[in-house]
Amino acid sequence: MAKISPLMDQYFGMKERCGDALLLFRMGDFFETFGPDAEVAARVLNITLTSRQKDKEGNRIPLAGIPHHALNAYLPKLVGAGYKVAICEQVEDPKKAKGLVKREIVRVITPGTIIEPSMLEEGANNYLAAVVEEGGRIGLSFLDVSTGEFLATELSGDGRLSAELAKFRPAECIVPESADGIIDDLAGTIVQRVEDDAFSPDGARAVLAGHFGEEAVARWGILDLPLAARACGASLSYLSSSQIPALSHISEVRVYSPEEFMILDDTTLRNLEIFRNIRERTKRGSLFEFIDLTSTPGGSRTLRRWLQMPLISSEEIEGRLDGVEELFSDPLRRGDLAEALKGMGDLERIVARTSCGTASPKDLLSLKGAIERLPRIVQLLEGAKSDGLLELKERLQIGPLRQVAQLIGRAIEDDPPAGIKEGGVIRDGYDPELDEIRSLLREGRGWISRMEKEERGRTGIKSLRVGYNNVFGYYIEVTRPNLAAVPPEYIRKQTLAGGERFITPELKEMEERVLSAQERSSSLEEELFLKIRSEAAFRGRQIQEKATALGEMDAFVALATLAAERGLIRPELNLRGEISMRGSRHPILDASMRGGFVPNDVHLDGRRNRFLILTGPNMAGKSTYMRQIAIAVILAQIGSFVPASFATISPVDRIFTRVGAYDDLTSGQSTFMIEMTEVAKILTSATSKSLILLDEVGRGTSTFDGLAIAWAIAEEIHNKVRGKAIFATHYHQLTQLAGFLPGVKNYNMAVKEEGDSVVFLRTVVPGATDRSYGIHVAKLAGVPEGVVARAREVLREIEREAVIEPLGNERRSRRAGPRYTQLIFFDGPGGRGGGEGKIEGDAKIPGGVNSDGDDNSNVNSIDGGAPPAEVYEDGRDRDAGATLIEEIREMDLDIITPIDALNRLSEYQRRLKKIDGQN
Repeated sequence: MAKISPLMDQYFGMKERCGDALLLFRMGDFFETFGPDAEVAARVLNITLTSRQKDKEGNRIPLAGIPHHALNAYLPKLVGAGYKVAICEQVEDPKKAKGLVKREIVRVITPGTIIEPSMLEEGANNYLAAVVEEGGRIGLSFLDVSTGEFLATELSGDGRLSAELAKFRPAECIVPESADGIIDDLAGTIVQRVEDDAFSPDGARAVLAGHFGEEAVARWGILDLPLAARACGASLSYLSSSQIPALSHISEVRVYSPEEFMILDDTTLRNLEIFRNIRERTKRGSLFEFIDLTSTPGGSRTLRRWLQMPLISSEEIEGRLDGVEELFSDPLRRGDLAEALKGMGDLERIVARTSCGTASPKDLLSLKGAIERLPRIVQLLEGAKSDGLLELKERLQIGPLRQVAQLIGRAIEDDPPAGIKEGGVIRDGYDPELDEIRSLLREGRGWISRMEKEERGRTGIKSLRVGYNNVFGYYIEVTRPNLAAVPPEYIRKQTLAGGERFITPELKEMEERVLSAQERSSSLEEELFLKIRSEAAFRGRQIQEKATALGEMDAFVALATLAAERGLIRPELNLRGEISMRGSRHPILDASMRGGFVPNDVHLDGRRNRFLILTGPNMAGKSTYMRQIAIAVILAQIGSFVPASFATISPVDRIFTRVGAYDDLTSGQSTFMIEMTEVAKILTSATSKSLILLDEVGRGTSTFDGLAIAWAIAEEIHNKVRGKAIFATHYHQLTQLAGFLPGVKNYNMAVKEEGDSVVFLRTVVPGATDRSYGIHVAKLAGVPEGVVARAREVLREIEREAVIEPLGNERRSRRAGPRYTQLIFFDGPGGRGGGEGKIEGDAKIPGGVNSDGDDNSNVNSIDGGAPPAEVYEDGRDRDAGATLIEEIREMDLDIITPIDALNRLSEYQRRLKKIDGQN
């Protein structure tokens, strides 16, 4: 067995301590990785993989390293790739070390424990989530260590977990080692399993009491939610293992109930493009980008949180709207507040870094600047009338923070260096001892200058120079031609190519005094700075309160500015279950089209207009219409004005969307499977206070299956869920529902026909349409004219063959020709809406393919009356045929549902085949 070096023995000991983390091991000017860690680092960081000495088995050890000064450039890549990273630093001066330099793991960084500014998105939270499940309930916490925000709740285990995670989008989630059932809900999140003991009730209680104090924990009521308390305790324990120096800025746990806020699950957030656009999954073009006119990172995070958690309480919504309206109506005050907030910096994260002991001198100057602006902001709020602004005025009073700002102003230079090791941080005049040392250093520099001048005169060497470097200290340098004139008391120090360097006892003595003073100056500056930072950290809780209030102030100003610049109006709130708007617009499209967007009206209520069936061609704007309604409701419930000329909105508890189609190849789910999964969630979770938006449900399967499913879903939402819904569809048969379901109304997207062309008017009008204009859209898309012409021929043939004619008490279709057959649905609850109430299916076109692209080669032609006589041949069982006809005649079409009709139809087809002698 090969013997390894003491250095590698030290490395392997550290690696064992940090477990599954990648270990960055400081060696001089580099952080090195070894073995499997080196292979990962080389791949993720795109750096060279090499090798060094052999391990105990004699194998070469892979090696990859990065310069220590470039750590902040490489670290985000490792953590962003989902890796836990342990930083092992040299904790003693190598020059003073006896033998091996002492090293310690000083920080363990994971995606959810980041406090480093270079690794954080400025206007977004970076949450660490903790989840524990027991007895059908789930405890959940979200902790942002970079700001100190700590939220906790409990949920019933009915699928709500994924919705909460979708809102907060945690960077990392910890679960007990034994967790099983909840893992499926954590897909797409970086998950770390920790020991079950971290989630134990007793352990969590002890951790919470130790950090916050028993009195505070009791006051917040967190122990009344035992699973939430366990999640909170596990989060704090996990942070402790990351070796962040201090966590005093985490000063409160805010317990919330999901019932207080509108639920927006991942599907809805994606379909409405709330935080990211669908195509690129970036912020560009999202609703959040549109409304985020904030001036500070804290304001941006506040506005994001409001958008994540729209309010349900009308009283709270009105409170926000009052504040927004007051600033909207006072442009001078609004502009002055925006100016006062601009450039304030990220106060929440500065406080966090101050608490954690990582704040820089520049951070403290930013803190001072923010505190000094508070009086101006309070002055601008003088005369405010709304409760929201009056409350902010009180919360922003500067109080004892004035002393913190004054301390920083007296102590810290106006333009300090980024770090504290190189000096130049503390002002002259702040500390007498430091001033004395600096005086000595200035005198030493003057003494050196005088000595150089005197030695030149004494020796006659005009080129003599007194210099300094880190290796040899102070020296006297003489060029080679003048070496003969060097006095005998000079002591040779170093030989150069062009001359010699010397020292004298007097110079050596001064060197020791100067270097000692420099060392003491640096250490004293560091001591003074740490004391000042500690004073600021002592006021951390008060500064946090101001930071929170400033974020809310910024959000109010941003929403008021948005309303003024985009022509938004204040919505009225009602408790009638009504959503009515005149001139509703999609805010983002309206802005991008610069006046070209066509506004539309909408009226939804809990009675006669609670289910709208929307028909019309593709590209006419059905999806946009539905999205703009949902966006307006969300904006209203965060306290924002809305894009309309008038709006009255009843708060909803949840918005469901089924818009667009996509495959999830990684999980093996097809478009239709995903669609049905999302529909199932809607049908089991929606309430009468929900807003449901469905677009082309059922189009992912065969025409008849799809229509049957869409019909049944519509009935279920109308009859049982009773929520407000808009159902956009190309199944024109569904428009019959308006005839016998009292809450259903038909609307369509208006189209103007001009010969073979159509003009999309983008206007929603009452009534149904029986055309989809698919061929026109194909032509607009550039489909070759020959294909378009052939499509028109096929459509005319289909329409001619699919006519239903009333014949007394029976309905019979014209018999289809040999190349085109049509499956005609029985009329549902026949004709309650007036007229014949006919339902037409999709015809089979040449080649056995439906107009929707589905294989339909097995569809037979069956009508609602007796089969034509010519289909019988001699020898067949005519009695069986007569019995079948009689059953069809006796069927009560007024009570049969579409699903039952399909089942009956399938049974009749089977029996007909048997009569025909088919297997």
